[in-house]
Amino acid sequence: MRQYDGILSDIARKVNQGNSPSFDEIVYMYDSAPISDLGSMARSIADDLTGKQVSFVSNMIMNYTNICNVRCKFCAFYRTGSEDDAYTLSLDQVVDRVRHFYETFGIKQLLIQGGVNSELPLDYYLTLFNTLHEKFPDLGIHGLSTSELSFISKKEKMSIPELLSKLREAGLETIPGAGAEIFSDEVRKILRRPIGSGKEWLSIMEEAHKLGIRTSATMMFGHVEESRHKAEHLLSLLELQKKYHGFMSFTPWNFEPGNTQLERENLVKYRAGGEEVLRNIAIARIVFNKHLPIIQSSWLTNGVQMGQMAIMYGANDWGGTIYDEKVIPATGKMVGNLRKEIIIESVKQIGMIPVERDNMYRAIRNYN
Repeated sequence: MRQYDGILSDIARKVNQGNSPSFDEIVYMYDSAPISDLGSMARSIADDLTGKQVSFVSNMIMNYTNICNVRCKFCAFYRTGSEDDAYTLSLDQVVDRVRHFYETFGIKQLLIQGGVNSELPLDYYLTLFNTLHEKFPDLGIHGLSTSELSFISKKEKMSIPELLSKLREAGLETIPGAGAEIFSDEVRKILRRPIGSGKEWLSIMEEAHKLGIRTSATMMFGHVEESRHKAEHLLSLLELQKKYHGFMSFTPWNFEPGNTQLERENLVKYRAGGEEVLRNIAIARIVFNKHLPIIQSSWLTNGVQMGQMAIMYGANDWGGTIYDEKVIPATGKMVGNLRKEIIIESVKQIGMIPVERDNMYRAIRNYN
């Protein structure tokens, strides 16, 4: 690792010794550190962890319903249920869509999440997972946000561990990081997220990790948060990761303001720029170091070229092909399906080695 000046030199020394930056040092990296130095430090850590290999997964997102009773200000996807375009997919509709991508593209991961639909009983999810697992046994089910899990547990008068155990028996393999946003109640109040829901996210993930269920972690930036909020968020994730090592990956993704309440209220006018995206990738890599080995590039909200740049700034997983995604397009931003051939070529273009993986980050094929 190259030499740095001032505070960044102290951070680099800590990282080399396996220690983590402090809260103040993380804020410094967000507010003042040269982006090129952060990128260099982050890429060096990634090289130590996975070398030139960059993993990706062939997957699809199944947004099974857009009816939601939470109605966050940052979401353009949700419907109350009375609109003409409100929907909930039947079991047959879900199976038919999954079969198409499974047979056509050989997907290995199915990300299932939607709105918090108060009309859906637990049996909907159990039957859905059971059927999918039976019909596509090698397809990893990566399912349900903490918001969905919280509502189902309360509706069914069931503890989170009981609910997770039932879902796992039905075929759930892992849990995505959706719903994390920024943990701070100060921020969540503005986003119209329930107060305490950030701590609840961490609590649900901890219960999952105790049961041996692996999960992903995320952070949404580029809205009303400040650097201190992001520092608190990263350190909260790091603390939980050190306890159970249950997080498989971390994805920082930038908020898309189009068609959202935050945009209509002029609280957020523009999406985060490229430098901010790369800064968040690099800082995440530095903070998590070897404790959380995988940082995703989050190409979905930033495009292929920024996905490549994110790898150069410390990401070592491209993410997925993400067929059939509905949430981001609701903001007005078009994100077409990305075939794995494009990912392979994009990774090779920057001198890296693409490695196809499954839902559990196990390598399937090396494209060196």
